[in-house]
Amino acid sequence: MKIKSLFFLFFCQVITYGQIITIPDTNFKNKLLQASASNNIAGGNVIDTNANGQIEVSEAQLITYLNVIISNISDLTGIEYFINLQQLLIQYNSISTINISTLTNLVGLRCDYNNLTSIDLNGLTSLQGLICNNNQISNLSFNSLNSLNNVVCNNNQISTLDFSQNPLLKKLICSNNNLTSINLKNGINHDFSNVNFNDCWKTGNPNLATICVDASELINVQNHLNNCGSVQTINITSNCGLGNEEFTANKVVLYPNPTSSIININGSETIKSIELYDSLSRVLVSKIVESNEISLDLSNYSNGIYFVKISTENSDRIEKVVKQ
Repeated sequence: MKIKSLFFLFFCQVITYGQIITIPDTNFKNKLLQASASNNIAGGNVIDTNANGQIEVSEAQLITYLNVIISNISDLTGIEYFINLQQLLIQYNSISTINISTLTNLVGLRCDYNNLTSIDLNGLTSLQGLICNNNQISNLSFNSLNSLNNVVCNNNQISTLDFSQNPLLKKLICSNNNLTSINLKNGINHDFSNVNFNDCWKTGNPNLATICVDASELINVQNHLNNCGSVQTINITSNCGLGNEEFTANKVVLYPNPTSSIININGSETIKSIELYDSLSRVLVSKIVESNEISLDLSNYSNGIYFVKISTENSDRIEKVVKQ
């Protein structure tokens, strides 16, 4: 009995080792067969090591890098066997669906300029970078992707982005979607004001109404958006539970704005504290309030743009003030 069991296990291993992968897309298969030491398809590696004109499971599992860009590929079936891939580049093809759920070692994915409507990233816990711009994606979920640090998803149809479970995220390019909200509150302070790493999120997103961030990021995110040069009003808050209706109910009014001296602040709920910042994010005033009304005297400050951080029991928010 023991001999039969050992034989069965050996037989299964042989079958798996020599199993040929079904790859329906001829262009995809030919690209894989072309991989050699003289090109970068597999990072200078041969995939079809036994030169039988087929890709076997054992051969696919040896590959950690795959570059099949601009190859007129429409069907990526077979990619699921490349379970040790760390980098996958498939941009400039005609791919509409991909199954990458088995690629749990994937660190970087580039799939821009395809026909994708969705990408299932569930379980890709090693993923650090995603570039998926210029597709037709309407939804992206980044749950439990703790290593994710950069996302480029502009020119899609995405309505919401939630990075609350991505503490390492520092680069986001998401212009020209259908965004209504972005959640960047993940417990870690990041400076999103570097335009080399973050585009103007409201560009091409006229319905973007709410951005939720960590309280320590309120000022630099407001600065980042103001530097975009748009007059679009966006609620920047540290309370991600507030929707548009709740923002209206928890209204804070600053008047007159612009002002030459005094700015009055009136809130529908008790204001706990306020802070005044200049355009360089330097704190000029910090006060405990415990009132619905307060006034700030700006007469001793030069003309320009200032920001008032208003903290209530339920939220923190930023308002822009113009001194003239």
